[in-house]
Order: sequence, then structure tokens, then C-alpha cells
Amino acid sequence: MDYTSEVAVGIARTPREALQNGLRKLSSPPILTSSTSRVVIKPSIYDPLLPGNTSLDLIRSIVRVFSFADRILIVESDNPLRTADSAFSKTGYHQLKELGARLVNLSSEPLEMTRAPGFYSETYNLPKVILGDQFFINLATLKTDPHVRIGAGLKNLFGLIPVRDKTAFHDHLENILLDLLYVIRPNLTILDLTDVIVGSRESGKTLHIGGVLIGYDPVAVDAMGASLLGFDPLNIPLIRRAHELGMGEALPDRIRLVGTEHQKGLLQQAMGEIRNAMASF
Repeated sequence: MDYTSEVAVGIARTPREALQNGLRKLSSPPILTSSTSRVVIKPSIYDPLLPGNTSLDLIRSIVRVFSFADRILIVESDNPLRTADSAFSKTGYHQLKELGARLVNLSSEPLEMTRAPGFYSETYNLPKVILGDQFFINLATLKTDPHVRIGAGLKNLFGLIPVRDKTAFHDHLENILLDLLYVIRPNLTILDLTDVIVGSRESGKTLHIGGVLIGYDPVAVDAMGASLLGFDPLNIPLIRRAHELGMGEALPDRIRLVGTEHQKGLLQQAMGEIRNAMASF
């Protein structure tokens, strides 16, 4: 079989162990070049009052893995429900300052006009801090989404837009995400499977998996996440279009799942549990 991308799975008792298991199975470790000035981490903390936010323990473990970097920035923008600063506070992310990480509210940062392919717009005003020489880690959670079917790595890029009221963009969300993927392509994508939402966030129902999916190809990671939720990745328009545009691999038989046989077995078991839970929701 000719694989074009790989996704590593890690499932363990703690987020730290799951992360370590996944990183070890990648064909090559994450490498920061000598010119890389910072590591930028974008978690998912849309609403701190609801489930579906990136695990504090997982992001703490990632900060420790990259502690050798000159600067580690954890970034988020304001939205209509909360400011980024309040989201950091309510999720306990301020504890990460003790590890040397800086919490950055993108809605308060200086902006720079950035060229894009023009699926929605040919230019975007984006925070300077997420542009240029960086190692960008997209640390998303996995869930269904009313706008693009699944909320995973690609949808998490939406939080890079510094505008607080993003509702005006929802009708064009797919095109905006494709622009962002082109402009700010993650170097590493991690899907947090600590607790996967079943149904809507408002239901509050989650299923504990205790794992991660990790890869360098953001489209492949989302495709694997879609499969985990019971969707054919090619039936998710955003994933299919990204694949057709050459931004990543979405064909399941071209994505190599790496991990121990035990880990892959646990993922298969989790897939069945998630699908059963969603079917009964």
C-alpha cells in the first residue's frame, strides 16, 4: 500500500502518556529549525462553561515537550461568548505561565495584512504574532459541528481570526478555513480525545477515550477524526475540498495509522463506543 500521510494514535491513562505514545510512533520527531523563533499553540477553548475544551493536562504536557524553545505562546481570540483572557482564566490555563508559556489574546495583538488564495478573500488582517518564523501546533478537540460537520483541526483555525463577533463569517466558513489553512498551515496537528463530545456541547454528554491523534498532515488528522465519529471523510465538504486542492490527504486507505497493535485496537474500540453513543443520542 502506498501511503501519502500518517497519523499516530496514543491512548493511555493520562494525557501526558497518550501524547508520549503518539509522538514516539511518528516516523520522524517534530523538529524546530535553528531559525524558529517560537512555538505557537492554538487550543480549543470556545466556551469554558461547556465540555469540549482542550485538556489542561494535555496542553501542559505539550508545553513541557517543547520547553527547549525560546518562546512558547498559547493563543486564542475573543468571541461573542467570552474574551480570550477570561477563557484562559476559567480553564486554568494561567497555570501554564509557571512553565514559561505566554498566554496571548489575539484580539489585542497588532495586525498585519496577509495575502491568501481568495477562496473567501485575497487578504486578511491577522495577528503578527502567528505569522512568520514559528512552529505552529494546532491542538483541537473532536466533536460534531453545525457549520462544517465536524469540529477538529481545520475548524480550530477559525479562532485565529482576531475579530470578536465572527458570526458574519459563518456563511462563508468553509472558504475562510481553506484560506487560513493555506496561510497558516500547522506544523503539527493534535486532536485531543481525552473526552469526546457526544451530540451537542449543550447536552454535556461526553465519552472518555483518553487519547490523541497526531500528524503533520492536518487534513489527514481531520479525516481520521471524521472516521472516528462515523463519517466518511470525503462526505465532509471541507475535508474533501482541502484534499482536492492538494492541501492534504483525505482518502482513508492512503493514510497510515501508526501505533502499537494494542493502541490501534483501543482506537477501534473507541470508534465503536463513540458511534454507539451518537446513535443513541
